[in-house]
Amino acid sequence: MRPEQRPNWDERSQGRNEQWNQRVDNRSDAWNQRGEQRQQARNDFQQNSDQRWNNLENAQQDRQNWRDQNREDWQGHREEMWDYRGDRAEDIWDNTRDFYDDVFDDRWWGACGWGVGWGGSYVSNPWWWWAPATFGAVSTFVDAITHDPVYIDYGMTVIYEGETVYVDNKPVPAAQYTQPMIELAVNVEQPPPPLPPAAPAPGAAPAAQPAEEWMPLGVFALAQEEKGDPVMFFQLSVNRAGVISGAYSSTITKDQQPVAGQIDKASQRAAWRIGDNTETIFVTSLANLTQDVSPIALHFGTTRTQTWLLVRMPEPAPAGQPQKLPEAPKAPPPLKTTKAK
Repeated sequence: MRPEQRPNWDERSQGRNEQWNQRVDNRSDAWNQRGEQRQQARNDFQQNSDQRWNNLENAQQDRQNWRDQNREDWQGHREEMWDYRGDRAEDIWDNTRDFYDDVFDDRWWGACGWGVGWGGSYVSNPWWWWAPATFGAVSTFVDAITHDPVYIDYGMTVIYEGETVYVDNKPVPAAQYTQPMIELAVNVEQPPPPLPPAAPAPGAAPAAQPAEEWMPLGVFALAQEEKGDPVMFFQLSVNRAGVISGAYSSTITKDQQPVAGQIDKASQRAAWRIGDNTETIFVTSLANLTQDVSPIALHFGTTRTQTWLLVRMPEPAPAGQPQKLPEAPKAPPPLKTTKAK
């Protein structure tokens, strides 16, 4: 669909400059081309996904037999899981395309209702919040984070079974492993919105940094691992103290709320909540948040945990530059000891 064919195009494009229009057109053309190239792969995934997922679930029921990471069957299952996750991410990108590039742009933040201190549109980069971060960059930015990334592969290296969590095949009481992260997200005060530095007027000195300096981690679709449309989106940012700010938007209910969270610097785990909701807590690792596709643990209260997927939405390319489109991971993230606390 061309941008001007969208129902809200007149409202979105009003007053935008030519550079903005070029970026939107460039993005739309790239996604249309990708859609044409991926039609057969998309059909194949939709036809085979149920059987592939059933095979994965059957293997998980025999988890006790292959939990050891040194076993070939465990390694084979992990590769199959990530092969499915990669195809699932491609399917999510096929569904979202560039249809939500007005979520978490400068005007969205200006109208969200809690952007205290907002100074207007940042025309130089309306999608500043969408920028990804490498682990090297974010570990340097956040105080006291080690430069060795810790990836958490929920369902593989971290497995929830009743009142026990197996972390790299070592049993840990679920409350001991989970409760500190829930408390991090529940007890943190709502931080201010993550605003970029204001662009200086022509010839003026650079503007002072905001009281809170934020590094965007990007925009992510949250989706169930097996199937289902992505209808929940997060923008996440972090400050130097390891506090997480950003926002949540539902494309179904139109609910829009701020998020609040923290990073546990010893384990590198990141936890956040939506608004005042302290019953549903989202937990992953800082290194996971630098990936295009990563598993995430959703804690519903203190007794139920599910593994979902976070899939990064690509940042719109600058005007005049080709749009970089996402590619699913070719292999699982490297196996390193997951830090349990």
